[in-house]
Amino acid sequence: GQQNWLQLDHRVLDHDLPKKPGATVLHFAVRFYIESISFLKDKTTVELFFLNAKSCVHKGQIEADSETIFKLAALVLQEAKGDYASDENARKDLKTLPAFPTKTLQEHPSLAYCEDRVIEHYLKIKGLTRGQAVV
Repeated sequence: GQQNWLQLDHRVLDHDLPKKPGATVLHFAVRFYIESISFLKDKTTVELFFLNAKSCVHKGQIEADSETIFKLAALVLQEAKGDYASDENARKDLKTLPAFPTKTLQEHPSLAYCEDRVIEHYLKIKGLTRGQAVV
């Protein structure tokens, strides 16, 4: 349950990490956000930045209005599953992907309403590559 930031000028093993039996799990997380993702040079860094942002939105750590959440959820679908195939597949995928923060689900009448809004946006981005969806 602890979070520690690693210092770039120290080796990982030089940090004061909890001494538990078993492997220590490290997670990539962003402390400071940049103006534009285009400043990132390495594609792995872009991927990690995307995964961190997606996780933070899902957990409600980054807040956004519902319409933005629906657009982001459509991009998550495009990134993970590719082009729209059917409403049924999109609804099934939305149930397994981290797409909606709890707050967004509480603000609307039903999960089906939220899914309908995401599907509207998902249809509009057909043909977007995975990389374009990530960015």
